[in-house]
Amino acid sequence: MKKLILIIMCLLATLSGFSQKAKFGHVDYGALMKEMPGIDTAQARLMEYQQELEATGQQMVNEFKEKQSAYMQLANSGASSAILKVKEDEMTKLYTRIQDFATMSEQDLQRKQLELLQPFQDKLLAAIKKVAAAGNYTYVFDISTLAFHGSADDLTAEVKKEIGK
Repeated sequence: MKKLILIIMCLLATLSGFSQKAKFGHVDYGALMKEMPGIDTAQARLMEYQQELEATGQQMVNEFKEKQSAYMQLANSGASSAILKVKEDEMTKLYTRIQDFATMSEQDLQRKQLELLQPFQDKLLAAIKKVAAAGNYTYVFDISTLAFHGSADDLTAEVKKEIGK
């Protein structure tokens, strides 16, 4: 009997915790990120870095095409199999370098993106948390991930004020 009373008391305590009304809000995270002061400069630097990587990759591809063209000319002119083998090996090594460069470039670009954009993301998240705490919000969602947001409050304007925009 004591166990039954204890179980009922635990259930009542749990249900009383759920009876408090949860407060929901949402923000447009993407729009807020675009409006962060200084984000345009960081994104421009990221684009420049990406273009540098692409230019280097394109140079390597052009070099490969030149070697391939020279190889085809040698093959059509009846060059010896030893010379063709050396040229094939050169092209294989260059092709491998191109693949390695592409992989490393992708990783470098992701690191650079994190390096440049993380401070803005941290600042925005801190602003969202501050607005949520001030308004006693239980949950704040990103509007882009919601299929429906009937009774939730839009906190985007308040967060804009907080980040100084």
